[in-house]
Amino acid sequence: MKNIENLFDYTVGQFEAIDHLLTMGVGAHLAALVFFLVMSQFVAPKYRVATALSCIVMVSAGLILVSQAGMWTDAFKFNGTVYSLEKLTFSNGYRYVNWMVTIPCLLVQLLIVLNLSSSVLKSKAVWLILSAWGMILTGYVGQLYEVSDTGNLMLWGAISTVFFVIMNFIVGKSIAEGKKTMTGKGPKTIMKVFWLMMFAWTLYPIAYLVPVFMNSADGVVLRQLLFTIADISSKVIYGLMITYIALDQSANAGHLPALKVLGRAPIATVVESEI
Repeated sequence: MKNIENLFDYTVGQFEAIDHLLTMGVGAHLAALVFFLVMSQFVAPKYRVATALSCIVMVSAGLILVSQAGMWTDAFKFNGTVYSLEKLTFSNGYRYVNWMVTIPCLLVQLLIVLNLSSSVLKSKAVWLILSAWGMILTGYVGQLYEVSDTGNLMLWGAISTVFFVIMNFIVGKSIAEGKKTMTGKGPKTIMKVFWLMMFAWTLYPIAYLVPVFMNSADGVVLRQLLFTIADISSKVIYGLMITYIALDQSANAGHLPALKVLGRAPIATVVESEI
């Protein structure tokens, strides 16, 4: 039993709250996938990799959440009063495996819309991905101790936080440099993206520490709530904002499909293209 989810019985309300949260996460990612697939045809070729990465994130995260939801309903059975653990166990470890894929994608998306030169983008991408993987791997090791040794949980969490700080420092510096070359609403929107990242990514370490400050069935509900809010904020809403920036930058460069979808194309051009 590596995660505290397996330590408790759950009332009907608690069990269904977690089931609904996981299902909502699945729905949000699948709906966003459709949106990103549609929007990819409107952005300039320069930014299409960013929208493609959004699609990859939605598929990857959506599949993991489907697995999490299925694992949750399979692991616990209703005995007439509460939901109790059966032979199977529930694990949050799969989330960490998924983050090894999705977080690098999210970071590279950001670098693409910042209009960085190819050499600078590659250099920053390498450091961001390495720091992200360091954060995730050490966090994964830490969560293995959340039932048996909260001291080790906090120790590995502290190590993970070092990588977290490094990653966010690079992100902040990249945005400060890149927004100077952005046009239109790009600079203002990219700062909103930064603050969204700081909000959403801070929820993950709070969820990580739930076994320390709220080791109970209610704590499990809180953790899954935090995970869901963080997932939707850091992937879905983040992806929507990155896509808007890509569209805005495309339109500012005169890319007609982007101008049309944003309603900025001259009327004569729109009429002519429809004819």
